[in-house]
Amino acid sequence: MIKQRTLNFLALLVSISMSMGQAYARSDDSEQPLHITADTAELNDKTGISIYRGNVRMVQGTTIITGDTVTIFMLERKVSKMISLGELASYQETADDGDILFSEAEEMHFYKLEDRVELFRRGKITENDSVFHSEHIIYYLDEGLIDAGTKTDRVEIMIMPNTETGN
Repeated sequence: MIKQRTLNFLALLVSISMSMGQAYARSDDSEQPLHITADTAELNDKTGISIYRGNVRMVQGTTIITGDTVTIFMLERKVSKMISLGELASYQETADDGDILFSEAEEMHFYKLEDRVELFRRGKITENDSVFHSEHIIYYLDEGLIDAGTKTDRVEIMIMPNTETGN
């Protein structure tokens, strides 16, 4: 019984590793091993849901996801959705051109099939010294499109001037 659970756990990690990060970060991140550290892990092969609790840190190449709790939803042995919760859960990626995108919120939803990330409560995205704040942010990763704000929330953006000479 323990051996079968170990094999299922390893298969889950390989599946996550192969399906995570392709649209989010560097083009070679999905080829890198996935490292997950947490205080506890609960894996359910029947439902395809795994829950990691306590100082969760997931690293694959340059992609880093942290949270107090990270829940992974699998569909046909591939990641379909991840939810990271925390005082401030975080997501960081480094693009092929070296730009670093950092985001944080109390709740983050990663929709792998739609290449979309949603931030809820105290959402913040930082890229190239520019900062974007809102209580609700939807970031469409492939298009680089951000949709933010709610009926009761204002959006706050700080764009840093281009300081390169000759532009």
